[in-house]
Amino acid sequence: MLKIIEPAIQDFESTFGEKATAWGCAPGRVEVLGNHTDYNEGFILSAAIDRHIVVCGRAIEGDTAKVYSRTFNTGESFSVSDPKQTTQNFWINYVEGVVDQLQKQGIKLGGFEAVLMGDIPLGSGLSSSAALEVATCLFLQQLFPFEMDMVKVALTCQAAENNFVGVNCGILDQFSSCMGKKDELIFLDCRDLAKYDNIPLGAGVELVLANTNAKHELADGTYNRLRENCFDAAKHYNEKLDKDVTHLRDVTVDEFEEHLHSLDADTGKRAKHVVTENERVLKGVEALRKGDRKTMGEMMLGSHRSSQHDFGNSCKELDVMVDCAEG
Repeated sequence: MLKIIEPAIQDFESTFGEKATAWGCAPGRVEVLGNHTDYNEGFILSAAIDRHIVVCGRAIEGDTAKVYSRTFNTGESFSVSDPKQTTQNFWINYVEGVVDQLQKQGIKLGGFEAVLMGDIPLGSGLSSSAALEVATCLFLQQLFPFEMDMVKVALTCQAAENNFVGVNCGILDQFSSCMGKKDELIFLDCRDLAKYDNIPLGAGVELVLANTNAKHELADGTYNRLRENCFDAAKHYNEKLDKDVTHLRDVTVDEFEEHLHSLDADTGKRAKHVVTENERVLKGVEALRKGDRKTMGEMMLGSHRSSQHDFGNSCKELDVMVDCAEG
């Protein structure tokens, strides 16, 4: 059992005066390659990390969910049968969103009490929100038993963030939280979720996560605007190319360059990042399988520079950190 689970169970008992009967735990994730490729139906390479969110508690009579967040030292209650988004204590929306999506699938839930606890730094780009969603789903699955495999758990949690929280994220975060394995990366074809693989990182190789202390938020609207740029570009290439283009996944580098001149500058830069990023993921996976660490490192550096100069979703703190690591 992970070290964080026992303190969460003890915290639930001290908060609610009863013993927890169920718990769910999920890790955060780090994106290795595949920046903003997931909702473009492209390829991703990611890893679960050794930081987690735990949701533990018990079922109670009635229709009310009572949830306490140790991270924010505050509690919220809501109707299980009628969850509603709130702007106060925003963290509860991730719990309510999962409840909402499960019930829309016909899964019967009841009232419950729960405590949330985690050691994933908030706003750090490590997907604490996805970990909370997955942990909530696994907790509820244990509390009100229902059949659901981990791919379906990931899709349910993604739908919670898309349809309830209001962030049009792709599947990267939730899938990585569900499918991560020790010392392995997760390779996923986002067009077909059955096409995934766990690839060993390699002997003597470790991922080092460094904190830039720059705030990362998905719910501020920037993410959704970047996503719209990508869909606008896909529509453009669908009109220009003699084939169906539903997402930027369908555009090769050569095709992108051929019709770039008729795209506006910002949309073109966003599209360039995604099209070349898909290529970097595939090259990175091939390098990993061959034990070619040099090429893998080059793909990771190229991914950041593309994010920095083309997609526009880096920040000064991260750029400086990458410069230092490269230097």
